[in-house]
Amino acid sequence: MSEIADSLILHQYEVSPFSEKVRVALAIKGPSWQACNHPSIMPKPELVALTGGYRRIPVLQVGADLYFDSQFILEELERRFPQAPPLFAGSGVGLARALSQWTDGALFMGLVGLLFGGDWTVDQAFLDDRSALMGRPFDPSQFAAAKPALKLQLRQHLDMLDAQVADGRAFLTGERPDAFDASVYCQILFARWGKGEAAAVIDGFPRVCAWADRVKAIGHGVRGADVGREEAIAIANSAKPAPLATAGGDGSLAPGDAVSIRYHDANSPPLEGELLSIDLHRLSLRPKLPELADMHIHMPRSVGDIRRV
Repeated sequence: MSEIADSLILHQYEVSPFSEKVRVALAIKGPSWQACNHPSIMPKPELVALTGGYRRIPVLQVGADLYFDSQFILEELERRFPQAPPLFAGSGVGLARALSQWTDGALFMGLVGLLFGGDWTVDQAFLDDRSALMGRPFDPSQFAAAKPALKLQLRQHLDMLDAQVADGRAFLTGERPDAFDASVYCQILFARWGKGEAAAVIDGFPRVCAWADRVKAIGHGVRGADVGREEAIAIANSAKPAPLATAGGDGSLAPGDAVSIRYHDANSPPLEGELLSIDLHRLSLRPKLPELADMHIHMPRSVGDIRRV
């Protein structure tokens, strides 16, 4: 069981751009991994049971340790496999974090508008799910009305990427693939999962398309047999969390404090637990999950608000 408990399990679904970011990063770093597939919409009973209510994909599981948020997962892969090809050799961790605010923010949300404004067909269940997640109506008609502006924004984003590779470099930060490539490529692929309207805009930038083809060729690395959802929970229950590399406070909160995390998702319940470590960017806690054994959850502070209880 120890070998299974130490394996990398990516809780994902296939048509998930942020899961794709991690899949490309896993290929760059090289470790073997397995997928545990979940629905794209609620209910996700096994995922929320494992995470204590967190519903977003992807989540990385290593035994009894869980890691939330795609950018945070990339940093964890770099920490766990320092001898493997680096993920941040070109961008650096600090710049990669800043760039992810663009790729996961303005670029992603513009593509959401284009895709759900008519480039995808979605049913009412999906619309209801995203409305519940956001806490406000998810209205494709509003996206459709904004389509001209959204296409212009996409061309502006693509023009910046075109300028970045205009000198003939293979990847966005040089001759080696980087976390920044994974972060941008997953959004380009997201656009291509539509009916073709957003993809046609991308096709107008041949150098960007050639770069995307090079990233696509990296693949997804060494992917083993998929793990069932109940099996993933059993693995967590049978494993022990790894010792923390460091443990400290941030001046207002300290290890041992009873805390509550309120996620920014409108329909995710707060998670209570014992704080294990916190700094400016990340935190770790032992959640109160009576149905599960000892577990550690690690996340960036950006996913929710933390307070002492």
